[in-house]
Amino acid sequence: MVDFLGEHMNLLILESEPAGREELDSERGPPLVLIGEREHRLYPLAPHKIDYIESEGNYVKYRIANDEYIARESVKRLDAVLRPLGFVRIERSLLLNIRAISYAQPVGHGTFAFTLTSGARLHSGPAYRETILAALPLRRRSPARAERPHVAPRGSILAPTATKRAP
Repeated sequence: MVDFLGEHMNLLILESEPAGREELDSERGPPLVLIGEREHRLYPLAPHKIDYIESEGNYVKYRIANDEYIARESVKRLDAVLRPLGFVRIERSLLLNIRAISYAQPVGHGTFAFTLTSGARLHSGPAYRETILAALPLRRRSPARAERPHVAPRGSILAPTATKRAP
């Protein structure tokens, strides 16, 4: 049974499961389904399957592997709705599903390049560095003290002294 159809027919929340299926956890609430259009057909999309969302004018594109769906929606509104589901905003026009990341590389000046399991590659903007680091543990770690050779400063009592050999 459909309880709520989003303002622009893009957000669908199912109130109950079809007969014969397990009931929903009362803590989780009803599942969230996004509606995307492709080839003049409307498709229900599970958010966890979406790799990333990209804005395009007054629309967004949902990218799932090699497929793309459009919807009249804003990245700003989707960011608020999808953040608890593992999406992070990496650029003004991009929302990234952290489950779709294969690996990330620091590019420099607080930006990252994300390679997704689908093969797509996305670049973050420096303004979103803190948001990304809050969602993903991407900080470089310094080597453990045991692995780093300790070099005492010159003139220190710990610095090795040169000894003269007897001829």
